[in-house]
Amino acid sequence: MKSRILVYILSVFLLSSCENMDNLNMDPDNPGTIDPDLLISTIQYTPGAEWQEINRYFIYPGGFMNQWTGPFAVVEYGGIGQKHANYHERLWTTYYPEGVKNSLDIISQHGGNPDKVNIVAMARILKVQNFLRITDYYGDVPYSEAGLGYYDRILKPKYDTQESIYMDFFEELKKAVSSFDATKPLSKNDLFYHGDIEQWKRYANSLRLRIAMRLVKVAPEIAKKEAEDAIRAGVFQSNSDICFVKYENTENPVSGKGKGNAVSYYLYGNAANGSQMWLTTELVSALENNNDPRLLMIGGVYLRDAARTDITALVRAKRPNYASMTVQAQKYSYDPNTVYPTQNNGLTLNVNGSNISVPLAYTRLRASKYVTAFDAPYIYIGFAETEFLKAEVAARGWNAGGGTAASYYESALKAALKQWQIFGVNVTDQQVNNFLQEPNVRFSASDAIKQINTQLWILHFLDPLETWSNYRRSGYPELIFHNYVPSKNQSNGTFPNRMPYPLDEQIKNLENYQEAVGRLGADDWTKHVWWDK
Repeated sequence: MKSRILVYILSVFLLSSCENMDNLNMDPDNPGTIDPDLLISTIQYTPGAEWQEINRYFIYPGGFMNQWTGPFAVVEYGGIGQKHANYHERLWTTYYPEGVKNSLDIISQHGGNPDKVNIVAMARILKVQNFLRITDYYGDVPYSEAGLGYYDRILKPKYDTQESIYMDFFEELKKAVSSFDATKPLSKNDLFYHGDIEQWKRYANSLRLRIAMRLVKVAPEIAKKEAEDAIRAGVFQSNSDICFVKYENTENPVSGKGKGNAVSYYLYGNAANGSQMWLTTELVSALENNNDPRLLMIGGVYLRDAARTDITALVRAKRPNYASMTVQAQKYSYDPNTVYPTQNNGLTLNVNGSNISVPLAYTRLRASKYVTAFDAPYIYIGFAETEFLKAEVAARGWNAGGGTAASYYESALKAALKQWQIFGVNVTDQQVNNFLQEPNVRFSASDAIKQINTQLWILHFLDPLETWSNYRRSGYPELIFHNYVPSKNQSNGTFPNRMPYPLDEQIKNLENYQEAVGRLGADDWTKHVWWDK
């Protein structure tokens, strides 16, 4: 009996010791589980937070979307059309371990918890938001098995076809919208809408409308059905629905994430020289020819002093127009502008009573103070875009909700101008009305698709990823790949259509990589993604 008692006492002691040891082995600073609501804000925050990441997207595809130009890498790789693995791999190597992993973690860990139903619905929408960029960038990608290595030990995920991915997007968004429940706990850390589930529903439906319109060439019947259904379910109603993150007014580091807007910081440049991104002749001409008031909201000319003194009006007084104060697309900031051959000289300007010599490059339009403000909004999708897309739906003869192509187009233009108010710009009704009266701006039924998508090209000037996707799916505006250096060009003298897969995939996931490449024909950026028929 004594022996049994001794064994019992020792067993209790050992068990309690193990429990204490387990507690000692837990790192309080690195918990095993994270509040999913905190992950929601992390997913929302990360895409616009890192300079190095944004830099890559202004190279590919920003360097050949003819809105911005100037820096070495933007011209040498994007503008000339040369491949650089580190640049075209960036989206893959950041989106999978960040936005994708975190959204899938929420869905996997909390999908069965009725108290987390609203958080899970948000995660589904954010999952689609992130995967849309990935698949539009590369084509067929790991989707259904992506991220499962953390749960099911699937370390070599298959590449799903883009067609199947898109079909699942529609289902995921519909599932998310239908699962929201106002009686359940709401998000306390939501950076988009502060937990307002009605706005989240409108965001999901607006995202579905964007996705549907990608398919107008390859699957027009599906595009029609999904677009009409998204509009019927309820898309954005006003600029108060714009989906954006408001960052802090602080300068980010060049490497790593910060609290400020990384797009703004990238366009801001450096303290000594200012912005190194120049507006193109093509973009400024499109704005100036229509007396578009956004021209001086997007760009300006500044001295390289600490205050970045605005000398736009002084330069304009010595140039024939704003377009002559620009760099041609796919060229360096110091290159002569062949459209305006007599305007390729520096200027001497009288600034506050002193004569100052300004080199040619710094007499040209660069990113404005509005878009280089560190606390500028990072926009995912806005009301103006949904109105333009509804205008296109109506122009194609589909049901856009009762309005006409002309009425939605005019509403979109108003919203596109008024959107600048979240950048701190006072846009007056008179400015809007004057713009709507411009002859080339007025709606033309015979030219509607071109008009609408040219305006979308302008609207997305801060989002090269969406600019490229909408250009590929619509064909507008009619941009030119200039191919100024054919001896260096690696894209057959034209626009790249997708980005090559990361080289690492050939080592870590070779069999699935080869299957995906087999469907493409070659892992080359001259190949087209599925919807880019």
